[in-house]
Amino acid sequence: MKQTHKKSMKIMTVESVDSGRATSRLSSILTDPQHYLNPDSLYTIDAVVSGTGPQSAFQVFHQHHPDVVVINLDKVGDFGFEFCHRVRSHERDRHTGVVFFSETAQNDDKTLARVLDHGGDDFIDGRSSEREIIARINSVFRFKVTTDRLRCANHKLKTLSLTDELTGLSNMRAFNIEYQRLIRACRKGEVGLGIIMLDLDHFKSINDNANHLVGSFVIGEVGRLIAHSGVIGKDAIAARYGGDEYIVCVPTNSVGILWDMAERMQDLILRSVFKKEHYTIKLTGSFGIAWVEAGFEGKSDDLIKAADVMLYRSKRQGRNQVSGMILRYPVDFNHVGRPHLVDRESCREIDRKLYQAPGR
Repeated sequence: MKQTHKKSMKIMTVESVDSGRATSRLSSILTDPQHYLNPDSLYTIDAVVSGTGPQSAFQVFHQHHPDVVVINLDKVGDFGFEFCHRVRSHERDRHTGVVFFSETAQNDDKTLARVLDHGGDDFIDGRSSEREIIARINSVFRFKVTTDRLRCANHKLKTLSLTDELTGLSNMRAFNIEYQRLIRACRKGEVGLGIIMLDLDHFKSINDNANHLVGSFVIGEVGRLIAHSGVIGKDAIAARYGGDEYIVCVPTNSVGILWDMAERMQDLILRSVFKKEHYTIKLTGSFGIAWVEAGFEGKSDDLIKAADVMLYRSKRQGRNQVSGMILRYPVDFNHVGRPHLVDRESCREIDRKLYQAPGR
């Protein structure tokens, strides 16, 4: 006969056990080996842990992370409903099965409604047979397993919907969501904001001289360099802008930090060697940066547009370099003048003036 693999569950009971009193019927049922060693059972009980009061119950729950919690209303009363509500409030990426148990409460619509209103999965009349009690707990565990699988699948789908498959960076949908959040923080005066745009130089020649698979490989590897080199920091968000272009949004009060970040990325790409099939690829990147002080009141698209203008300025001036500007109004994007343009030294001078300003 083919043996069925049994899933193991960890059960927690919530009941006040007074010293010297006999073990409750609930605990006796759950700890009786005959119920979960039965060959017909699809589940085994891995462990039974108990919380004996409000403080103890929460400590046990957070320490053991049970799959199913069985609350004995006869022992804990209204605290059981408070405990269930608190469990539901703290859950994020998993579902804990919660069962209410009572040998004295009326098994009617009013009791069941209260259980469900507080987030419980089932109410078991303790006068039921032991076989039914175990079967009902198994059913809640099965629901818990299914719910966790669904949450996991939904999380994966959400991640895929916000990720560029080739580079592992954010896609533009995810970038725009986070960018709007950062723009709002900037407008509130919480932090300055910078954009770095990057384009791989002469990338078309890779596709023409090698093949598109090699080109895609290079795009992916550059994306991984941006994400995992530690250059951009954990507060920045990087995305593939399209083709061989990338965009990075950096919350910072220092335009000098933004410039240094772009130069470090430039150097990282310059020193990298990409090998695919029998091809060895070396390349460079052109960069454009744009920055605004905290309190920026202009159009959110203008900051990205400014970085894009600076990117193409780098390309026109010979590639493999960084061009930058501070976005201030009025501005003519077709003829960006000296009052807006910055270089490495002017970035440092601007930072010095900003940090020396009153209130800084």
